[in-house]
Amino acid sequence: MFTFEKTKYSGTGKTRSAITFVKAHTLALNVVSLALVFTAAASYIVQVNGSVAKGYAIRELEDQINDLTLANQKLEVTVREAQSLENVNRSVKMLGLVAAETPTYINASVSSVALAR
Repeated sequence: MFTFEKTKYSGTGKTRSAITFVKAHTLALNVVSLALVFTAAASYIVQVNGSVAKGYAIRELEDQINDLTLANQKLEVTVREAQSLENVNRSVKMLGLVAAETPTYINASVSSVALAR
């Protein structure tokens, strides 16, 4: 046997052994392939289901944000109405407050100091 013959045909033995392995274990390979397909399909369904659930949660939160924004605007209108001049004048009359007649002012031109002890 020549040294080149060994290297020339050494790859065909491996190919033949792979083919014989596939032929001998066809059923096992089919079962494993089917299991991988089912696993991939199940993981896809779980992922899509999770995305849809998050989408519904986001939509509900957006609706809640819109409702709270509307309620906030209504409260701001109520606050503005309560702070209006007409409402303040009505409140003054209801509380029995009267206008000051003649205010007395303090002359601040003379400086005053305190003695620290």
